[in-house]
Amino acid sequence: MTDGPGPNAATSALQLYAGLLGSTSLVAAAHLLVDWLARDGRFDRVALSQADGARWRHLASSALDASGTRDELTTLRDGAMQESLDQGIALRWPAQDDVVAEPEAGAADAILLEHRRWQAAAGGSVATIPLGNQGLPFGVVSLERRTGAPISDMELRRVEQQMMLAAPAMRWMVQAELSWTRRARTALGRGLMQLRQPSRGGARAGVLVAVAVALFAVAVPMADSVSGRARIEGSQQVVLSAPADGFLKVAHVRPGDRVAAGAPLVDLAEEDLELEREGWNSQLAQHENAYAAAMARSDRVGASTSLARVTEARAQLALIAQQRARTRVVAPFDGLVVQGDLSQSIGTPVRQGAPLMTLANTASFRVIVQVDESDIERVRVGQRGRLTLSSQPWEGHEIAVERITPLARAVEGRNVFEVQARLDHPPAALRPGLLGRAELIGDRAPLLWSWTRRLVERVRLAWWSWLG
Repeated sequence: MTDGPGPNAATSALQLYAGLLGSTSLVAAAHLLVDWLARDGRFDRVALSQADGARWRHLASSALDASGTRDELTTLRDGAMQESLDQGIALRWPAQDDVVAEPEAGAADAILLEHRRWQAAAGGSVATIPLGNQGLPFGVVSLERRTGAPISDMELRRVEQQMMLAAPAMRWMVQAELSWTRRARTALGRGLMQLRQPSRGGARAGVLVAVAVALFAVAVPMADSVSGRARIEGSQQVVLSAPADGFLKVAHVRPGDRVAAGAPLVDLAEEDLELEREGWNSQLAQHENAYAAAMARSDRVGASTSLARVTEARAQLALIAQQRARTRVVAPFDGLVVQGDLSQSIGTPVRQGAPLMTLANTASFRVIVQVDESDIERVRVGQRGRLTLSSQPWEGHEIAVERITPLARAVEGRNVFEVQARLDHPPAALRPGLLGRAELIGDRAPLLWSWTRRLVERVRLAWWSWLG
């Protein structure tokens, strides 16, 4: 054994380790390993196999098997490798250099049944060395020498020394070629083994609590709610507009003021109407005089013309009277002014139909909930919910859906539907314009699905858009 690839065992092992690290794949590294061991130890056959669950994956062999079939000798070798892997020690047979039938004293507790069967079929001497890293075996190296001296303890220890550096490199390559599912299962199994240790009582308790919480989130159905921003509006809300072209004269109220039915809200300037009324009064007097003169002259044509002009002047005066009556805008009902501060706009012109202020009825209220388009399918008429106002976060109010607006509108970059709901017991301090958040209680669903539904729907939509 003195004519190996290096001057001593340490140098040989380092050269082998460097060669393994330079390999590009697990199979290439396995071939390098078995060829190196066959030359260094003068073995007739060296094979490396990986334990893959209940099966064996044969990675490399120093002797070429041209048949490609699985013969009885291969089956016996697999049994011997499994025997070595189960016991976690290197085994050889014959156990002594003089080829006796019983194992030596140092291996009295080892089981060598499969090795005896393998040696009886192969002849010569055989040995197996399990490969492992950090206490986890992953493969076995098998050695065969058909002629010459049997495999000795010194040779076995030499191969084991070479495997001390080779095993970690092989283990890394095995891990690199595993699929992510196999890696996950391996990590899970390693974690479960660590949890079985007596010193991991706290970790086991934490895992049990986490599993219980996960099962609760997955299996226990909870009330699934749809939430959205909400605002309070009066059940009757009227926008008062300018009755005619004119100028603002007086604003009697401001937003936040409560008014009674018939109370004045806004006055428009009526000077122009007064001048127009005087002009039409003057024309009316002229046409009446002309009509009287025509009748005195028995001028029927002139009398008819003057009478028509008299009728026109009277109609214009009646229209001006109506316009003067509308220059004062009054409250149509008891309510609250929620919009329209005209105190800084006195004297400015307004066009007919221009909005002046908004009046809301305070006798009853409605709740407008903005529901995202992705949640609107889970809202239905009659659905119950709860409203929490920003001004009263400690108090909730029961609501019920009355109407779902069929059209969506864009709000802050997202499409929302406005859902109208009623308050079962509106508080006395409720005012139009208050903001809050409403939750509409829907069907029962697992808690985990309620938490992840929005994310799943977004991923599904993104996947569909990408495929489309």
